[in-house]
Amino acid sequence: RSGDQVAAAIDGLFANSANETKTQSEQAWAQSQIKQVADIGFIVNSIVGAVLFTLLFLTANTMMQSVRERIPELAVLKTLGYSDGKVLVLVLLESIFLCVFASLLGLALSTVAFGGLAALFGRISLPLVVIEMGIAIALILAFVSGLPPALRAKRLNIVDALAGR
Repeated sequence: RSGDQVAAAIDGLFANSANETKTQSEQAWAQSQIKQVADIGFIVNSIVGAVLFTLLFLTANTMMQSVRERIPELAVLKTLGYSDGKVLVLVLLESIFLCVFASLLGLALSTVAFGGLAALFGRISLPLVVIEMGIAIALILAFVSGLPPALRAKRLNIVDALAGR
């Protein structure tokens, strides 16, 4: 508080001079410098969009490869009596686990990073809505990327799968 009072007093002394001052804290100065560089919101949203787009393809590729490598195992499960629906659910659950675990890890690291930025920008924290949206997007991503391989596993012909065709 005394810093604000001193800054106001200094600015008041030079208010009508040729060399007016605008006294501010280092934190306020850093924030104003960042705002002058670019529209940070647009840049962050663009990066997040590109990351989500990339994650969709990476997750889908991982799931397709995982199902492709485990075709004989899935055929054995079907032979043992697992229905097509159960096989589909197993593959979708794997996709959901992969995406939700990764999103929770990323959100936890983001929370730690926000704590580290507190020295520069003041007390900031990850809003709850961001965490909720992160998990929701992870679930949507898991469903979209896991559905094609799950459908492939569901339609799997036991004889062809065990013969390696």
